[in-house]
Amino acid sequence: MNSEFKDYLNEQLQKNGLYIDDHQLNKIIKYRELILSWNKKMNLTRITEEKDFIEKHVIDSLMIIKHINIMNESKIVDIGTGAGIPGIIIKIARPDVKMILLEAIRKKANFLYEAVSRLELKSVEIVNERAETAAKNLKYRQTQDVAIARAVSSLRVLAEICLPFVKKGGMFIAMKGEKTETEIEEAQNSIKTMGGKISEVIEYAAGDAKHKLVIIGKIDNTPEKYPRRPGIPEKNPL
Repeated sequence: MNSEFKDYLNEQLQKNGLYIDDHQLNKIIKYRELILSWNKKMNLTRITEEKDFIEKHVIDSLMIIKHINIMNESKIVDIGTGAGIPGIIIKIARPDVKMILLEAIRKKANFLYEAVSRLELKSVEIVNERAETAAKNLKYRQTQDVAIARAVSSLRVLAEICLPFVKKGGMFIAMKGEKTETEIEEAQNSIKTMGGKISEVIEYAAGDAKHKLVIIGKIDNTPEKYPRRPGIPEKNPL
């Protein structure tokens, strides 16, 4: 099984102009095995079949470091990371970065602790909290060079939840589907209120699916009252 997975992963990396070494590739194989093992007792991800896992998780995650210049030793927070996607995959490919994996669900956080330990990943912090709560903590607030979210929430909700983590001069990367024009338009007020401004929208394909990276630069500090209490941004978006 591993040889087929490895061959297809190498093929897709080459096809997409991506590169990781054998040591990193083996960590990705081990990471998937951990997910498969834990998936027997809880739902970490429905995407486990080899081809889908490579295209929809691995390649999709690595597109961030292909298309965006993330500086050496950047501080990155992956918000709502779930099973660690894209954060763990980015960390494997870019061991220099300092990664925070933010996950509100305790069972998923427990998986992250084991995965980080078993994969021997350094400079990774797991935060088991709601983003709205963690963003009020001065340890995390406006300290990160990059925030990433691959969540299903709308962009205007994500802007309020994620931009408070980003320091002035940093960026928030929202991983979205192909059709985002309406979302982007509706998010303008939220983005501006949080001190952000859309700098670029990058289109790419991962397998047969087309995606977009919405890059929001942090040009001003987020007002202290944001984000609002947990659940409020979803119920009453800006």
